[in-house]
Amino acid sequence: MEKYKAKLLENIRTQLKLWNTGKDEIKPLELYKFLHSLAGTAPTIGLQKIGDAATGLTKKLEDKGKESWTASEVKSFLFPLLSIAYDEDYADVTENTHSQKPFAEEKDLIMLIDDDPALLMYLKDELEKEMFTVMAFTEPNKALKAFFDLDPSCVIIDVHMQESSGLEILEEFKRYTNFRFIPAVMISVDHSKETRMKSYELDADDFILKPFDMDEFILRVRRLVNKKNNMKELIMLDELTRVYTRKHLAPSFKRMTDQMNREGQPFTAALIDLDHFKSVNDTYGHLTGDKVLIGFAEMVKQNLRSGDLPFRYGGEEFLVLFPRTDVETADQVLQRILKQFMEQSFKTEKESFNVSFSAGIASASSSEGLEKVIAAADLALYQSKSAGRARITRSAAALAELPAKRHLRFAIVDDDPIIRTILTDLFKKSRLNRKFQLDIDTFADGLDFLDSQWHKKQRDSSSIVILDGIMPGMDGVEVLKEIKNLNNHDRFTVVMLTNRTSEEDVAQALKYGADDYLTKPFKLAELELRIRHLIKKVSS
Repeated sequence: MEKYKAKLLENIRTQLKLWNTGKDEIKPLELYKFLHSLAGTAPTIGLQKIGDAATGLTKKLEDKGKESWTASEVKSFLFPLLSIAYDEDYADVTENTHSQKPFAEEKDLIMLIDDDPALLMYLKDELEKEMFTVMAFTEPNKALKAFFDLDPSCVIIDVHMQESSGLEILEEFKRYTNFRFIPAVMISVDHSKETRMKSYELDADDFILKPFDMDEFILRVRRLVNKKNNMKELIMLDELTRVYTRKHLAPSFKRMTDQMNREGQPFTAALIDLDHFKSVNDTYGHLTGDKVLIGFAEMVKQNLRSGDLPFRYGGEEFLVLFPRTDVETADQVLQRILKQFMEQSFKTEKESFNVSFSAGIASASSSEGLEKVIAAADLALYQSKSAGRARITRSAAALAELPAKRHLRFAIVDDDPIIRTILTDLFKKSRLNRKFQLDIDTFADGLDFLDSQWHKKQRDSSSIVILDGIMPGMDGVEVLKEIKNLNNHDRFTVVMLTNRTSEEDVAQALKYGADDYLTKPFKLAELELRIRHLIKKVSS
């Protein structure tokens, strides 16, 4: 029976290819025959879900009454069936697919640094079974650059690597993590007292000797992650900036709205974002970036009134709640802070520089709710940025003209038309659409991608490439090499899709600069979550 299932799934792919490459529009009868055949055949050979989906789509097709369909319309119409076909093709994917839960829940993120691809793959696989998100790195410098963007819950470092010392990496990490508690675990075959003592002197939180029992390893990692999470639960103030943490925003908002409703007073929220902060980190280093965040938070606290509540909303974003304050008054307060902040100089050993911020202001009420208030302030903030930054916009003004979203390009390079179709639909529904204008292109193989010159166009746009590792003609690693040879290769974020048995492919992908990899079968929501993590490194 399995060979018949494989044949039916292959027939679906073949038909999609024909429709995708054909120039003529598709007639309803052709689509009806395709669905009718699936509705009868699929349940017969044990693919009941595909059969049910085909039956449902047949009824919808009759209701549509269209005279002809384009290939794009057909793929969109068939998406429910194609999503099921993907899950059927990879039977070990769990029931918790993106069709039931459109967006993956945030998970604790682990950074794993080791130059042994075999161990890297094994640990990544085992940790992800335990519901962690794992970002794997073979290059310490690349891991250090990603550290601040990813904000991991735990870092795991091998002591002995060919090109670098894990102890030197640990020292650098701990220098970066001043004001933050991020657990670090050292793993090593060296059980000498000297190595263990040096690890603890450098503030390692645990030292695990290889080879280790995986159950114990998972337990020790989870213990440290839980400790960090428990500390976050207890701490009201952000470790770095000493303003309130985002966790306390919702209860503070409720208390304030209840009080303002009783008093009949206005209430305002402002969302603030430091301008070009990624450029500050890239140019002067993250430690200098930390000084900018601290300096900004201090200036905000000095200029706010008693009762105003500042929160670190995320990264370089801050949110301020203004009780008994209308939008005009909040605007005046922020204008004063903006003027003072732009006059403040930040110094490095070689030069000094100035930073500005943009802000959006919205009136608040309990009837609106926190999410709607933040959405209104966020809209105003993006209007400030699109108008040139270093300015403050009120939400009413922002609604008059929606800000132009920054473009983010996606290339999906995979010889499987089912995967190309469902990933296209996934990104169209992604949360990334809230901040970016997504431009999505698909390619049937590596040669198709390179011939299109997609990677050499629009050099000012950040780009995400989802790249299948094994394709006919030219495999994903060869395409990756071409991308990484470009002068602007840092504007590309590459995620490789690999098979579980392709250890050598993974090693090559990491060697040539892939930012992440997923092994097939993968959960679609998990890919969406990983993209949201990775996109931070190209956002400014």
